[in-house]
Amino acid sequence: MKAERERLIGLGLTPNDVREFKNDDGSLIARYFFIQDPDGYKIEVLERHGHYE
Repeated sequence: MKAERERLIGLGLTPNDVREFKNDDGSLIARYFFIQDPDGYKIEVLERHGHYE
């Protein structure tokens, strides 16, 4: 996830920060970030964890 975000930055793009989505018990469900395309649409880049993989 971090490597993909860094790759996009290296291409001159501006992805948002990586965020985490967790269960109530604190276990990680997913990491994600958004990036905006030239038309203004937000694209979510998602990395799933646990039984959601």
